[in-house]
Formats: sequence, structure tokens, C-alpha cells
Amino acid sequence: MGSAASSSSSPEPDESISIADRINIFLGQKPLRMTNMLKVARMISDCTCEEKLQIFDAGIVHNICDMIAQCGAVETGYVQRVMDRQDSAGDGRKRRPRRNSAGNTAHKGVGYGHGSTRSRWDIERTVEERLAREEHLIWLLSCLTAYIYTISPDFSEDQIEKFVEHDHLTPPVVKLLGESAVVPLLEYHLKNDSVFDVSEHMEIYQGLLETAAAMATVPSLVPYLVKPYAPTAKSVAKHLVPKFKEIMSAYPNVLKGQMGSPDFRLIDFIHKTERYAEVVLNASREYETHLPPEERIRTASTARPRTTHSEVSLNRRSFDLSEERVDPSSDISLLYGKALKHLQMQTYRFIGDYGKLVVPFSFKKEARNVNPFSPALKERTKRIAKELASMPQALPLNASNSIYVCVDEGRCDIIKVLISGPDDTPYQNGLFEFDVFFPTSYPFSPPKCAFLTTGSGNVRFNPNLYNDGKICLSILGTWEGRPEEKWNPYCSLLQVLISIQGLIFVKEPYFNEPGFEKYQGTEKGEDYSRKYNLQIEHATLTYAIRDQMRNGPEYFKNVIQRHFWLKRHTIIEQAKTWLAEMRKDALEAERNPKRKDSVSFDTMYNPFNQERVIHSLINELQTMTCPVDQYV
Repeated sequence: MGSAASSSSSPEPDESISIADRINIFLGQKPLRMTNMLKVARMISDCTCEEKLQIFDAGIVHNICDMIAQCGAVETGYVQRVMDRQDSAGDGRKRRPRRNSAGNTAHKGVGYGHGSTRSRWDIERTVEERLAREEHLIWLLSCLTAYIYTISPDFSEDQIEKFVEHDHLTPPVVKLLGESAVVPLLEYHLKNDSVFDVSEHMEIYQGLLETAAAMATVPSLVPYLVKPYAPTAKSVAKHLVPKFKEIMSAYPNVLKGQMGSPDFRLIDFIHKTERYAEVVLNASREYETHLPPEERIRTASTARPRTTHSEVSLNRRSFDLSEERVDPSSDISLLYGKALKHLQMQTYRFIGDYGKLVVPFSFKKEARNVNPFSPALKERTKRIAKELASMPQALPLNASNSIYVCVDEGRCDIIKVLISGPDDTPYQNGLFEFDVFFPTSYPFSPPKCAFLTTGSGNVRFNPNLYNDGKICLSILGTWEGRPEEKWNPYCSLLQVLISIQGLIFVKEPYFNEPGFEKYQGTEKGEDYSRKYNLQIEHATLTYAIRDQMRNGPEYFKNVIQRHFWLKRHTIIEQAKTWLAEMRKDALEAERNPKRKDSVSFDTMYNPFNQERVIHSLINELQTMTCPVDQYV
């Protein structure tokens, strides 16, 4: 980092001038240079307490805090201003949400015919600018850590005892540091639960955690780490740091044995994170020993013991959401996460003896031709492992819409995915299966994805989902879109899955067809969309619900059973609504024969012949037994 900037020559400050003046000269250079900033950090670290006070009096610490705020896009004095606003906002008024001046626009990257395919922004330039800001921020945080504690600290017990004197940290200094942008930056960055994203920016996270640990060695700065700086903020010391540490510490155990050689840089960062977290937590506990119990903040933990099938909410009584209950939907929302969280990321033996796939897989040939443990694919495997390690915290999981991932026990590049259809769409409550394979060129080319829930190739669920399994989406390179909508090495599988769920499984999929957007907002378009939705709703009930209940894949068996058990009442109402709408539409068609063929695509079903299928589904749901009984 910073090699380009550091190569530029610049005149050295006169050795005869004071340290404060020399530091000011280095800080005033535009842009900042790595070699000079390292000198600044070293000079500050070597200063005595008296010299550090002179540096503060010269405005250097204030200048560094201002520059940290600028690089981190946080206003200086942000903490105090937020608290002042909260104190003065006694009338309880809420901020008015910003209106979308663009109005209701079509989804991008899924086949709508709006707009141009020209780039609206330069992603490479944006990334370069972000990296430059982060680089400057790392140097500035190093200078601040050197002022508070020392340069490149290891926070060993001997080192902490050596720097126990804090005479230079007077009340004005403490106030400046505590109300600087450091705490908001910690609060913002430590919310990140993506191992992959953190691994791409390890230096900035290490810089922030180093500064937090340095602050924790100063008793008068500890309250700023313990107490949330705003009512909506989290405690850095008691909530964010412990949670971040546990997420990162879990990485080495994720897909153990599949990665070959681990990412040693990331492992080293995790070890440092654990040490920084220990310093912060010990300081916060010591601080809270002097507080009454009611003022103490509970330490957060992400540790989730593996849920057994006989635990709370997983027995017959807790699953019994009968029609007589006052608000069954609220019970579902509470139970759904408890019942399915431990099943959201699973492993299964897709490959049997002699390296042969024992389950159907769309990319069987590609998988057979790849040796995932080849040294040439080491970086690819590390990248996949980081992405998968991030998913348990990032995948959506709720009664409305969820995503489930199953990875092969021995190869992390072979994946099965199950996506639930979002509420208020024709895909509601359905479970749709996908195959995913990472090509050898990953992440420089997108993952290969195939759609499996096609009724044996007889159903096309969406203009972007073909009955042969093809998925038409810009991020996968299968649809012509703007450059910013296409795949780049900074994208991830999670983005692909969220795009499928959010851009394809939509409320009015008819308008995903190129050219059909001209009917949007017209009476004819609404009629076409309604008829199309009737067909899709029937396909969902038949293939994404009934067929999944009867013949769902073994590796998602527990997910399927629990999902449909919890949603059974909702699905029954959904099926009855479809029957009523179908009969109404059939009567209307009989009265007006010209409207029978009004939709300009092939009719997939004869609605009258499908009543039997829907009635059969309703009967199966009404007689469904609690899946937990099989395990308790």
C-alpha cells in the first residue's frame, strides 16, 4: 500500500525546527505520503509526555482527528453533536423520510427495456478512491495510536505496564479523542459481519481495533468505548467488539479440511483481533465494576449452540399455530428463525466414492474436470471459503423470504441453494432450488448458476428463468446490462442470490420480459400481468410447494418439512384464493371469448383441470404431521 505515493520525492523539513512544526509540514502535504506518515507516527511515539502536550497545544492532535473524520466521511465532533441533538429533540419529532424523486422505476439487470447500457460510474476509479482514503485513514489512526499509547503495539502485559503513565492525556485531550470520529467509525465498521469483506480491508480494521485497544488502556477514555454515543448506537466495547471477534474467530473452523492451506494473513489478523478484543473487554469490565448493576451493559455474544430438535419452539405444541389463535402470523415470525436458523448453512455428501457425484448436478462435467486442491486454484478456494464463512450472518431468514445453502462436505465449490418465494408475489411460500458452481476463473468471472424447479422442464416461472435452467441476469453475464450491473471481482455469491430473490421473484414478473414494459401502468398491461400471475401462482403451488413436499431433495429435507409446516395455514389460504381467482377468470373468459387469448405468451395450464391438484395440496397440508415428531 502506498508505493505509488511514497515514490514521489519531497523536501525533508529542516532538522533544526521543532517536532511540532516538522509534523505539521508532513501532515500538510497533499496527498499524504506513506514514508512521511510513518515518520510522523514514529516521532509522536518517541515523544515524552511533555512533548506530546506541546504537540496537542500546537493543534496537531486536533488536525489528525479532523483528517480522520474527512477520510472516514464522519463530521468532527460528531459524537457530541448527536448527543446535543438528542437532548434538544424533546418533542419526539421523527425525521421525515427522503422522497424518491425518480418515482417508481423498473428493476435493473433483469430484462426491462429502460435506459442505456452505458456506464454511469467507473467502478475501478471508485474502488481506487476508496482504497486511497482507507490508506490515509490507516496512517492517521497509526499516528493517533502512537500519541495515546505507542506505535505498532502488541498490548502484551509488559508493554501495558511500560506505558501506564498517561500524563499527556489531560481532560481536554480526552474530550477531543472521545468525541472524535474514531468511535463512530468503530461503530460503523464493526457492524460488518462479512468475513469476506473484512478480509478485503484487513488493514483498516486492524487500524481501528488498535486505536480502540489503545484507548482502552486509558481509564478516562474507556467510558467512550462502553457507553453508546447515541440512543440508536451500540456499545463498542460490550456489543460490537465481542461480536466482531466471535465472527472472525469462527472462520478457521468453517469448511475445515476443504481450504488446503489457510489464508495466513487472515489468520494472523484474527489472532490480533482476539488480543485487541481482550484488552477492550478487560478495560470495560474494570470500568463497570465501579457502576451500579443497573447501569452496566450486557456483553453481546454471537455463539449459537446447535439447536436440537427437542428444544424450545421445536415441539408439537409450539408448532401448533391453529386457526383459533388470535395472531398466528406473529407466532410464525417468532418461530421461523428458531426452527430453521441451524439449517440455513449445511453440508452434505454430494460426492461419493471415486469422486463421483451422487446427486444430480447441472455442472457435473465442469466439477469433474476441476481439482479444487490444485495449487493453481488456492486463491480461488480461499475466496470461496471467505464468502461462505460470511453467509450465516448475512443470508436472509424470516417467514417472508429466506435463502438456504448446502455445501458439499469435501468441496466448497459445489453448492445447492434453496430460495423461498417472497410474500406478496406469485412465488409466495414456494421453495425454488438452484445449482451453483464456481469456475476456475472465479472471482474474475461469475459463478455458474442453474434453476432446477422447472417441473421436469415443463414450466417457465419467469421471463428470466427458463425451463432449461438458464437464469437471465446481468450479474451472471446472461443479460446485457449496464457495466455497474455486471459481475466484477468485488461481487460475491451472496449478491447473486439476493439479486435472484429480489429482482426475479417480484410482484409483477410479466414486466420482466423485454418489450413488455410498454404495457406497464395501462389497463391492458394490468390484465396481462394478472393472468400471468395466475399461471405462476398455480405453478408455485404445484411444483414449488406440492412437489417439494412430496419429492424434495434429501439434503434440504428438514428445511422443506419445517418451512411448509410453519407456513401450512398461509399456503391453504393462498390455494383457496387462487381457486377463487381462477374460477372468476374462467367465467369472465366465457362471457368474453376474445379475452381468452389476450396474453401474448403460451398458456401453460388449463385452469379447470388443475383444481384437482390444488384440492389435493390443501388436503395434504391439512393432514400434515409435525416434522419434529420424527426426531424427538
